[in-house]
Amino acid sequence: FFSKCTGRRGCGPRSELESMMLRRSYLNTRKRLSSMFRIQKRRFAKPAERDTKERKDIRLYLESADRAEWANLLPLGIFHGINTNPLLLQQAGISHTAPTYPELRELVRAAVDDYEVNEIFVQAWGTTKEELVRTGLHARMFDRHVVVALPFTFEGTQAAAELIERGASVCMANSYAQKQALLASALQADYFSPCISSINESGEDAIEQCMQMQKALSGVNSEIRIMAASLKSADEVVELAKAGIKTFSVSPQVAYELAYQPLTTKEADECERITQGLMVESKQ
Repeated sequence: FFSKCTGRRGCGPRSELESMMLRRSYLNTRKRLSSMFRIQKRRFAKPAERDTKERKDIRLYLESADRAEWANLLPLGIFHGINTNPLLLQQAGISHTAPTYPELRELVRAAVDDYEVNEIFVQAWGTTKEELVRTGLHARMFDRHVVVALPFTFEGTQAAAELIERGASVCMANSYAQKQALLASALQADYFSPCISSINESGEDAIEQCMQMQKALSGVNSEIRIMAASLKSADEVVELAKAGIKTFSVSPQVAYELAYQPLTTKEADECERITQGLMVESKQ
């Protein structure tokens, strides 16, 4: 027969202490499972590296939302990903149409599916922490390879903390000062992006500033990457590399300048001319 209390054959009723202990065990198990599934639901997976060669030495990002420039430059194979910002999206005619933002989503999908970029940066929009978190999560939901860029304001820092807690990759953008580099590291952001042209226009030496930022981060053994953005020339890339910077966001103009060397082109053309002269048509 089955007892009324347990439904198990040959078992008498449980004592009050046993029942209390079973109930407590059940509640603890349910709490752990609920917590586990809640975390899985709200956290994002970090994107896996698509590149079979993990380029720890340098990362170049194409600073453009123009698909024509993507088609010309991304096949060079030198870019780790794409960096966009509101100005670049405006220039490319990409609108933010709520609630699903189809044009922005299509742009992200094209970068990931057509060009297999490792990362694409999309800046969250809004003026409050809540708005920045909401739009940042929306951008992240387009694809797991999205890095959410945030302004280094008070609200932007608060939003970054929550997004990082939720598993998003984050870049602190619009950065200018050495102290901000340390704050970004304390925040455990993935990237810290100083605007090189704006620092120079303010009267500061951007190269020197970045060098000191890198020294400060090295001093605390930080793994955050300084991504130098808004560069005006290939020479600036070289000078920043000498200062220890390994991550660069370059415009198409700077990318063409990096890829084109007149003397190399001249030499290659001469070699091809000589090779053509050596070629003899086979006799029919």
